[in-house]
Amino acid sequence: MFARTRRRLVLLNAAVFLLILTVFSSWLYVHMRYRLFHETDEILGKAKERLESLRNPSEFLRGDHLDPGQDENTVYLFWNAKGELIGQQPKLSFPAEKTASFRQSDKDTPSTLAIDGKEYRLLAFEASHPGTSSIAAVSLVRNLEDVHNTLRALLWDIAAGITAGGVVSVLAGLFLAGRALVPIRLSWEKQQRFVADASHELRTPTAVIHAQTEMLLRHPDRSIEEESPRIALVLQESKRMGKLLDDLLTLARSDSNQLQIHPSALDLASLLGEVTEAFRLLAGIKDIEMTTAVETPLSLWGEEARIRQLMAILLDNALKYTPPSGRIEVAGGYRGHAVYIRVTDNGSGISEEDLPHVFERFYRGDKARTRAEGGTGLGLSIAKWIVEEHGGSIQLVSLPDNGTRVEVLFPRSKRAEP
Repeated sequence: MFARTRRRLVLLNAAVFLLILTVFSSWLYVHMRYRLFHETDEILGKAKERLESLRNPSEFLRGDHLDPGQDENTVYLFWNAKGELIGQQPKLSFPAEKTASFRQSDKDTPSTLAIDGKEYRLLAFEASHPGTSSIAAVSLVRNLEDVHNTLRALLWDIAAGITAGGVVSVLAGLFLAGRALVPIRLSWEKQQRFVADASHELRTPTAVIHAQTEMLLRHPDRSIEEESPRIALVLQESKRMGKLLDDLLTLARSDSNQLQIHPSALDLASLLGEVTEAFRLLAGIKDIEMTTAVETPLSLWGEEARIRQLMAILLDNALKYTPPSGRIEVAGGYRGHAVYIRVTDNGSGISEEDLPHVFERFYRGDKARTRAEGGTGLGLSIAKWIVEEHGGSIQLVSLPDNGTRVEVLFPRSKRAEP
């Protein structure tokens, strides 16, 4: 799939680049042609002005008088009132049989003539003082061979440039397409892995519920009390499946930007106290001491429901991995231009190999223990999303058998402070 997409991107990039290069080259050629012809017409126009400034242009019929501004590519042809050629400068520039073609031209308007496979630029005009000279009309002729040689060389250069540009565009397209597809490929692989992991996680509770239900149907004569262990297991797995589906829905909506944070001013000190107090009852069951060290007042600009969800995830993880008689501390306060929340426990910790992956979806270092505790492997992924949506950052520091410290930093906002 990606190979075909890469080929399409390369062809599209190359086609767009070649189109731009061709349009630019065409404009360059047309512009250069216009400039060259315009310069030729200016040379002929200046020669006309010099001739018209003379009261007796017959001087040019003598070989000893030349126009100092005349160059070697411009020929002056002089005609009498009968339309006969009476002189040319330089002399013998054209044979007599060719000169008649230069007499037929629109007056005072430059035109192009093709004679014997060569092109000439022609400007013909009437003499300014016809009564004082035998010259009745003048034709100024300039060979366009240099112009065409220049345009021909430019055309070859353009063709070479387009060819080289085509090769470069293909090579650059291959490189750019490869770079462009890297995040797409990673996203695709991540999505495929996410779907596979979700299917695997859903398969376990589904299989348990299916098996236990079949066992219940095989003994319809037994009472609910007798089958209560099976019913409790079905209920437990259905709750776990429901939580997993809720977490999957949250992450799916976050990926598609369907979930938006609606922040407001929060009394973070009170919120941390309420959430900690709710989890203190659960901690007491495991004989875990839970303490708080929260500055007051402490405010935050955020969405209350999501901040509660964040704290529930962090405290739930701390409870799962803290042994009996352990200790969990919840701290919060200001640090410069940030608001911090810190949850520290002295539990089993996380290995160095697992630490870089803890925020990945469905990643669990001790899979058997996490599943036994009812975890889905999505909690920290959701926690990271909540923090980042609030413009903050989350960091986790842990060592095996030395506990774990999770610290969240939110930007401090004046809107949240009274």
